[in-house]
Amino acid sequence: MRRSTALSATLLCIAVFTLGWLGTRQFVSDQLSNSAVNRTDAELRQMTDAYSVAAAGGGRAALAAGISSGDALFSVVADSGQAVVTSPDLRRWDPAWSPLPPAPADAAPNWLAITSVTLRPGAHPGWREYRSYTVLGRVVEHVPAALVEPLGREGFTLDHGLGAGSGAAPQRLTVYLFVLPWDTLRTLTLFDETLLFFVPLAVVLTALVAWYTAGRALQPVEAIRQELAGVSGSRLDRRVPVPRSRDEIEQLARTTNETLERLQQAHDQQEQFVADASHELRSPLANLRAALEVALTHPDRADWPAVAHRSLDDVRRLQRITADLLQLAADPAEAAPPSGVVDLADVVAEQVAERALGTGGPVVRSVVDGPAPVPGEAVQLERLLRNLLDNAVRHARTTVTVTLGRTADEVVLEVLDDGPGIPPGDRERVFERFARLDDARTRDAGGSGLGLTLARDIATRHGGSLHAADSPAGARLIARLPRPQ
Repeated sequence: MRRSTALSATLLCIAVFTLGWLGTRQFVSDQLSNSAVNRTDAELRQMTDAYSVAAAGGGRAALAAGISSGDALFSVVADSGQAVVTSPDLRRWDPAWSPLPPAPADAAPNWLAITSVTLRPGAHPGWREYRSYTVLGRVVEHVPAALVEPLGREGFTLDHGLGAGSGAAPQRLTVYLFVLPWDTLRTLTLFDETLLFFVPLAVVLTALVAWYTAGRALQPVEAIRQELAGVSGSRLDRRVPVPRSRDEIEQLARTTNETLERLQQAHDQQEQFVADASHELRSPLANLRAALEVALTHPDRADWPAVAHRSLDDVRRLQRITADLLQLAADPAEAAPPSGVVDLADVVAEQVAERALGTGGPVVRSVVDGPAPVPGEAVQLERLLRNLLDNAVRHARTTVTVTLGRTADEVVLEVLDDGPGIPPGDRERVFERFARLDDARTRDAGGSGLGLTLARDIATRHGGSLHAADSPAGARLIARLPRPQ
């Protein structure tokens, strides 16, 4: 990734700088060319003005001052098409040079021609002069013959080789001046040489910066990789470092830690399930095996109906413990939210009626304040109340009271017994798996030790809570479940 990032940044830098180079060069070239055209037009006006001043009485001295640069390429053409005076370099740079055509007969006094002319040195095509030039042309009228003749002259000034003059009528001349590109070419050459040094330097610096920056940016990723490499089935407590970069890498680190947290929770649940199963299933299995082995050792003296009943009780206990462990081992995050609505008043009435049919034991009564619908599953809510009642009946002396009420947002279920109660310091420990508060609460006298744990788990899965509260006498367990929206 580091190499790819650096290479991508380098290629992008090359593309951007190259396009910028070409675009800027074209812009500079256009600006310089326009500036050269404007400068040449000003010089051309100076030449035509020199002819006008000379015709008005300024004489040859005015023509001599009409060209300010000795490098100017110009050509003056008469209406007959013959060259009046021409820059010597034109013939030298293009031996086959022929004069440009004169202005049209109906050309206005401010007529301006812009054309292109290609000079061909012939045997030297590599010369810098072997190129196309922009040529500007203007007309000047009523030029005396003394400022024109003889025709076909060559010189660096407009008056070079002028004769004594004649009585011929004044003529109209077309003056052409070449736009010389040398300043533009020098500037562009300097521009190219400068960028030819700085663009590769900028590309190299960009590549180095991209390489360094990508390395710095990927350091947290490498740290995450190294930490994940050390995660194993026995070391799920490790967490990857979270950088304070406020970017996608920080989000990746946080998501990774959340995933590791879920894996650890699943691993802990699995280990807890194995430990609970081995702890709780060992005793019933041992009792069942011992009873069967004794009966088989002395089959003639064994009370087989009694053995069958005891074995059936052990199998039922094993079945109940297994169901409770499987219920607790399920991940609450993966369970679907309750979809139905259950009237908890009906559940209370059914459970209390079922207890009333039994013989002996504490009296179970209920106080229900009308219907109490809650979102949930009837089987699970029945199991919650059954576990609470089993726990209360097991420890009550004479009476167990089930109270069902409502608040604005919740349904409150209370189970109160008149037994010894739960000490304040143990009110959370009773919800732990296989918790025993005293030696009298043995498995023979009670359940598997998972009843309250499973009841709280069901309440939590239904969006509620279950806790032990203060009471004047006995144990008071309160379950709160949300009402339907």
